[in-house]
Amino acid sequence: MKYDAGKKRAAQTREARSVQGSRFRILLSDAGLSLDEAAKHLHVTPRTIRYWVSGKVTVPYSAYKLLRVMRLFELPCKGWDGWYMHSGRLWSPEGHGFVPSDSNWWGLLVRKARLFEQMYEREGQFRALIDRMQGAGSDAATPVQGELARTDGGGAARPNDAVGRAA
Repeated sequence: MKYDAGKKRAAQTREARSVQGSRFRILLSDAGLSLDEAAKHLHVTPRTIRYWVSGKVTVPYSAYKLLRVMRLFELPCKGWDGWYMHSGRLWSPEGHGFVPSDSNWWGLLVRKARLFEQMYEREGQFRALIDRMQGAGSDAATPVQGELARTDGGGAARPNDAVGRAA
């Protein structure tokens, strides 16, 4: 009885390897790869690829996944939904294409965005201060202008250029 169960399991695994092999062959044809080219991409021998395709040996999931990533069918992790690779570019869901050299500037882009955010925040504070000045009357305007003249964005003191204020 145990012997029959083992035969049944072996037949199922043989059938499963055959199905995996046929799927792997379809992947290779979709990617436009020959068996030799696939072997070079995966750093295995062409004989290994033939064994995978024929169903003699189980196709490792890592080989299947690596070919899908290398041939640009999918990106390797979650969070990249809608992004795809085509013609040597990474395409965003909005349709913007990025070449590899664009990534050299991403750090600068992030720093610039942060500086713009600080600049807009400072402008908002300045507008709020102007609104307070206009609401308080003209006699309160001179000290506030003096405070703005003495500091830059970082709060460091600079020469007082306010007119009519004592040094």
